[in-house]
Amino acid sequence: MIPPSMKRIREFVSRYLVADAAPLSGGERWRSTIAAFCGMCVIEAVLSIAPGDPDARHLLAPLGATSVILFALPHSPLGQPWSTAGGLVLSGLIGLLCHQWIHPAWLAIAVALAMAVWLMARLRCIHPPGGAMAVVFASGLTVGNGSAIEMNLLNTVAALLAALAVNAAIPGRRWPQCFQEMPGQRQPQQVHRPGISHDDLQYALTRIDSFLDITEDDLVQVYDLALSHAYERHEQRRCGDIMTASVVSVEFGTSLNEAWTLLRQHHVKALPVVDRARRVIGMISADNFLNHVPPEGSPRIGENIRRLLRYDATPLSSKPEVVGQIMAPPIVIASIGDPISRVAHLLAGRSHHSAVPVVDENRKLVGILGQTDLLAALYHYRATSLAAGMPLV
Repeated sequence: MIPPSMKRIREFVSRYLVADAAPLSGGERWRSTIAAFCGMCVIEAVLSIAPGDPDARHLLAPLGATSVILFALPHSPLGQPWSTAGGLVLSGLIGLLCHQWIHPAWLAIAVALAMAVWLMARLRCIHPPGGAMAVVFASGLTVGNGSAIEMNLLNTVAALLAALAVNAAIPGRRWPQCFQEMPGQRQPQQVHRPGISHDDLQYALTRIDSFLDITEDDLVQVYDLALSHAYERHEQRRCGDIMTASVVSVEFGTSLNEAWTLLRQHHVKALPVVDRARRVIGMISADNFLNHVPPEGSPRIGENIRRLLRYDATPLSSKPEVVGQIMAPPIVIASIGDPISRVAHLLAGRSHHSAVPVVDENRKLVGILGQTDLLAALYHYRATSLAAGMPLV
């Protein structure tokens, strides 16, 4: 039996000394360990071939702290390029100036650290090892102004090159997080999410009025995962429980006119496209037809659609004739055992997809899940929750 004094000590430690943070998985711990080892090897390689005095190339204390952030927390805003470069270089320059202009030494160190914190926060380049860099330079441990500045820049460049090389080589990592595609490249489609928006997050951060070591994308992901898990705890039904089993489908070689007729007759927005084994190979909707209607000025839209649907008997037809030529790939496919929350989240992030095909364990089509089915499930959940007196998620 644990003595009461030990229980009080354990409670004190868990409440005030241990951070309430989710532990890293075993795989992520090993990835961070390997990244730190490889990253430091790259840093040493860069420093070994750099010009200058070999004894004045290393700032091991700040560099080691920077390496922990760059290789163990590559997603952190503290370890992005501007945070790293600005934090190290500006803090080092401040420390150097304080060492030259302020005496005694203890006052120079204190002023250098305080000014480094203020400037990093002001310029949005907070990088904790920058504080160590300011203290090192304010302590007068460097030799000459030129050597100090050169050493600072050299360490910073080596750390950034190592982070770019090592994190790019590790699967599942992307550094820097603020990477933007070059002009001319395909930009990712902006998703208009229901619920929280960028303005909502900005408002919440201003109300907290404290630095959070997490990006906006990470905040949204945490919110979505927590909401999905909370909904799943109360809503135990699966996609197979609410899907529409009598699903109408077409094949690759189905004519466009037949597919268009099925869309109108059954009043559906999309049809799954299946192969001979009833495995889903695509989806076709009215948008796919409209994408192949030429934007001509004289004929009306109806005449353009009729021209597209009209069968062309010539061997060298210039327009699509069958479903497989205009269908879209099935971006979202659900299994009968998937929780409803997963499909609802996927549909919420893709407003142009109004239906999700549902497949069995053999990947064969068994039903379809539309927005109407999800709304009915949500209504059922709210009704049963209110009747049972449970809190709504």
